[in-house]
Amino acid sequence: MGADKKRKHSKEEEEVKKAKKSKSATPTTPLELTVEEQDRPSKKAKKEKKDKEVKEKKSKKEKKDKDDKKEKKEKKEKKDKKDKREKKKSAKADSSDDESSAPSSPAPASDTTSMDVDEDEEVSAAAAVVPMLSAADIIAQYKKAQESKTKGVIASNGSGSQDSEKSQKSAAEGAAKPFYVAQMGAKVDENGLTRKDRRLLKIKQKQMDRKSEGNGEPAFNIKAGHEMLTLKDLRDLIVFILTETPSLPWVEVKNKFKIDKVVMIYVAGLDPQLFHINLQSPDAHKAVAWGERVEKNKGVVTELDYLRWNFEQVNVVKATGDKFRIHSPTNTLLSVPLSNSEKMKREKEKKAAKSAKNRKPENFMMTLEELRENNFPIPRYLDPSLPELKSGWAETVKPPKTTLSPPPKKMIAMDCEMCRTVAGPELTRVTLIDEAGKTVYDELVMPENPILDYLTQYSGMTAARLSGVTTRLAEVQEKLKDFVDYNTILVGHSLENDMQVLKLAHPFIIDTSLVYHHTRGPPYRPGLKWLSQKWLQRQIQANVERGHDSAEDALACMDLIKLKLTKPVGFGEYEQDQESLFSRLQRFNNPKTSVLIDSDAFAGQSATTTIRTRSDEEVVAAIPEAIKNHNFVWARLRDIELNHGKAPTIELAEGQIADKGRLSKVSSGDKIQASEEEIRQGLRSVDKSIERIVESLPPRTAVIVTSGQGDHREVSKLQQRQKNFMELYKTKHLSEIPKEEHFLEADENLLAKAVDVAKSGVCFLKIKQ
Repeated sequence: MGADKKRKHSKEEEEVKKAKKSKSATPTTPLELTVEEQDRPSKKAKKEKKDKEVKEKKSKKEKKDKDDKKEKKEKKEKKDKKDKREKKKSAKADSSDDESSAPSSPAPASDTTSMDVDEDEEVSAAAAVVPMLSAADIIAQYKKAQESKTKGVIASNGSGSQDSEKSQKSAAEGAAKPFYVAQMGAKVDENGLTRKDRRLLKIKQKQMDRKSEGNGEPAFNIKAGHEMLTLKDLRDLIVFILTETPSLPWVEVKNKFKIDKVVMIYVAGLDPQLFHINLQSPDAHKAVAWGERVEKNKGVVTELDYLRWNFEQVNVVKATGDKFRIHSPTNTLLSVPLSNSEKMKREKEKKAAKSAKNRKPENFMMTLEELRENNFPIPRYLDPSLPELKSGWAETVKPPKTTLSPPPKKMIAMDCEMCRTVAGPELTRVTLIDEAGKTVYDELVMPENPILDYLTQYSGMTAARLSGVTTRLAEVQEKLKDFVDYNTILVGHSLENDMQVLKLAHPFIIDTSLVYHHTRGPPYRPGLKWLSQKWLQRQIQANVERGHDSAEDALACMDLIKLKLTKPVGFGEYEQDQESLFSRLQRFNNPKTSVLIDSDAFAGQSATTTIRTRSDEEVVAAIPEAIKNHNFVWARLRDIELNHGKAPTIELAEGQIADKGRLSKVSSGDKIQASEEEIRQGLRSVDKSIERIVESLPPRTAVIVTSGQGDHREVSKLQQRQKNFMELYKTKHLSEIPKEEHFLEADENLLAKAVDVAKSGVCFLKIKQ
């Protein structure tokens, strides 16, 4: 029986196994699965889902714990701050009686620490814009403000009313309380300073302490590890000292706020090789104590005795330029990048000009500010603060106001020729041209003073031409009234010179040297000859021997303005992101005035004052008065320029006197080598001039002496060769050009090397103590 059961059980198991095997061997489709089987997820999917839920739950818990912790911390901080404030408030209340009887302090420590976080932020923001003031200044200003507020409140309530009596009584009670101000309800000390005021005062005092290092006197400290200095660095130093700009990476100016005046002396001819500086040395960029080198190596530089003992260090400074050209050092020094605000202002002006439907001559007239910047005589009715006109001067009469519309303005082009007399430049010829191009007035004029130089190469004047002329300046001024009135716009080129010799002040001026641009930008002005050739395709001033013709020049000016009126906005202009250094100083919140002292006023049109000189002696004599009245002085000493070669001897024309090379326009490449004694003489002269200049300056004046660049003669010679070769190559094959006239790759390499050497000049820094 038991065996039968075992056999039966084993048979059933075999049948079940067969059934399972057959079922697994036969594939099933989703349609054959039951609904329950289709909906049931796999074990793997179940596990993944469960792990995901656990992970999400864990992350939520962590986030909640973090938020709870942060909230708890914030509550604790708030509670601590509240307790701290209450504690300090109660401590102050206990000691208020003692404070009212004790003498006040400019910045008590107990008050400076009792501010809330919001108060600290407000004071920090205020400290960024408030100028440095002493405790006495702050107290005086605060009291003055309080008095004016008290008066204003009392006055606003009306005299004789009950409210007025109440306000007066309240103000009197407030004045009797040393710690309260009736109008503000703010807690103040006996000096009228609130907690914020005292905190601000302490901040300012800390700033002054931080800036007042050493003995408190200003000083230059050139930082270690700086790169080779450039002329842009010197320019930025001037802007940094006289305005508010970020500190410079290469120099520290201690006690800068004590410096109010800067003098830059430009001395072309001081070459690094004079000071025994090896430009190929890796240390060439470092400041050199050059006195020791001079003692050891001697040379002509020993003649700079004052410079050696008073400017102990010399730095190499690089001019800007490209591989084959050096940019003008004076242009680099006297031009600064436009500020963002000035760029936006010019963009707005440009858009406004473009939106104008009709372009009129009035659109190009100079503003009062431009007249000032460019040294034009200004009528007193434009600026009543000006002094009375000097004897011999005239101004265009302004007609009385009427209800009638003023007549349209007409243009008159004017050009003057002049000579040099014992009293300076004087008028020798004046020409007026109307809008139709017709000459309406042309007169030769005999100067009042003896003539030293007829300036024939520029004016075309000679003794023979002026022989028998009896017309004087006063007669010309009277005659001009027939052509020039209040409704006249005078047109000319660099017209400030003409107005000075005419001794005439006129309100409406269009100057072609300003409405048309020089390709290099400010401070350069385009020449009339170049403008005429460029935009009118007309040759003027072609006869060098005959000189300029004022009628020809005046007509060119009129035609240039008429052309500009017919062209789109921006015609004849070059986009420049720079402005004159003089203009930048003048535009500062606290305007700084400037003066340019030089024989060449190329860049002086934006200076507050321009002084033209004929010798270094005149430069030295002009500086004491100039620095007394201005913040920045630019002066050029030329006696050492002969170190770069002297001008060859030339024959003088009739009536012309020798100018000792100062005003001569001789190319560097044409100059001849000076002798050693001539070089020594030039160095002695410059050294003596610098000594007299520095000794005449007031204390705490910053002095910058620079040569701008090195010896330029070799560069000029190679550039002239290159120019001649290119002219020949335009018309001839290379094989037809003589080999000595070639300028090929080897010559270009020589030019590049010469340019790199000539870019290096020197500079000296000092603050007069």
